[in-house]
Amino acid sequence: MQEVTQNAPESPAETQCDQLTDAPETAHLKTGRKAPERQEIRLSQNPSHLLSKEGFAMYIGKTVDAIVSMAKAGKLPAVYMADPLKPGGNAELYINRKAWDEACDRLTENAPQEWHEWENRLFLFKPAAGSRNKRISKKAA
Repeated sequence: MQEVTQNAPESPAETQCDQLTDAPETAHLKTGRKAPERQEIRLSQNPSHLLSKEGFAMYIGKTVDAIVSMAKAGKLPAVYMADPLKPGGNAELYINRKAWDEACDRLTENAPQEWHEWENRLFLFKPAAGSRNKRISKKAA
C-alpha cells in the first residue's frame, strides 16, 4: 500500500502530462536518425577570377539555376570547360568574376545622373515618422 501512495500524484489535479513537463528537456527529444550537420560555405577573401556556377551564385546572391539560365542567355562572361581527352564529355560552367566586376563598374560610371541620386537619399538614422509630412506641408505653404 505504501508503494502506491509514493507513486500517486500529490494532488488530484496533477496528471501524467504535468509530470512530463517537470522532466528535463533532453527527455522530450526524438530518438532516431539525425541529419548530418552542414558546414557553412564561404568564399575566400580573394577568390579566383574564374568561379564555378555555385561560387558565382554565392558571390552575387543568386541561385545556381539563375546563373545557369543567365549564362545560356549570354548575360554572363561564361566559359565552358571540358576535359580535352574526352571531346564529347560534359563541360563545366565557369564565370569570369573579374570581367563581371569591370562591367558593373562601367555601368555605374556611365549611369545617368538620376541614377546617382540614391547617394543623396542615404540617411545615417531613420527619420521620424511625421518629419516627411511636416517638410511637405512646409513646402506647400
